[in-house]
Amino acid sequence: MKITLKYEEAPTEDLHLTLRLTLPQKYVNGTNKEVVKLFVDHYNKKHAENPISLEELHLKIVGGIHLDNEDRVKESLSSGDECYLLGKDSEGPKSKPEQGYSAPSAPKEAKESAPADKVVKNADGKVRCKNFGCQKFYDPDGPPQECVHHKSAPIFHETAKWWSCCPDSKAYDFDEFMKIPGCTQGFCTNESQAKKRFMGGADLRADSAPIRLDADAPPDPRQKLESMRRGLVAVGVDSALFEQVVDRLAPNGDLEKACEVLKTRFATALNALQ
Repeated sequence: MKITLKYEEAPTEDLHLTLRLTLPQKYVNGTNKEVVKLFVDHYNKKHAENPISLEELHLKIVGGIHLDNEDRVKESLSSGDECYLLGKDSEGPKSKPEQGYSAPSAPKEAKESAPADKVVKNADGKVRCKNFGCQKFYDPDGPPQECVHHKSAPIFHETAKWWSCCPDSKAYDFDEFMKIPGCTQGFCTNESQAKKRFMGGADLRADSAPIRLDADAPPDPRQKLESMRRGLVAVGVDSALFEQVVDRLAPNGDLEKACEVLKTRFATALNALQ
């Protein structure tokens, strides 16, 4: 079960804390108080000079009800819920005005029916954390293990390697790349952060592509190159080789020129085969 816990009762923002957790089954079967204790222990370790008290706090679902500490987690919360940790008489932060439309969350049944990631355990019964850049092994049935990781997937482009959330820290050796420190803190999990585990040159070009407002307009050069890459990969051409050729043909980012050169060379090669 994935939940988010927020503590904003402290007078200054530097003492606020948000944790995103994947609760092991023993916590799901346990009481809400055990989840509060989990948060309090983590908070007091981080803010030892300003500790908070387990006995004075309880959970309140964001936009919902206050929860009794003695109730069971599985009967009180659903995966994806966000909760405030509040004092005895607190009603929590005042709700902020909505900024535009946000899609409604999926119903509880839909969330719980999503297929779980395959869990592979080692000889000690531990699994490798799937947070980007963590690599630790941990016991999924034990207490949550703290984890420093990256927010977003890595990018491998030619010989350069970097995390998309930390674009200023690049490496050219894989071991050095794996030493780039994480940028966020949470707990180890066996659930993947994203469907796409890494990105390449095609993703970089797609991310910077302009949006066409005229539906009948011809495809821009990025779309042409992506279509060409897919077609070549389908007949056995190495995708990395195609990326290297495109980068060489467009050193200054002139992708239209790269399209014209490739079109001419492919036409020449096909004519020679007639």
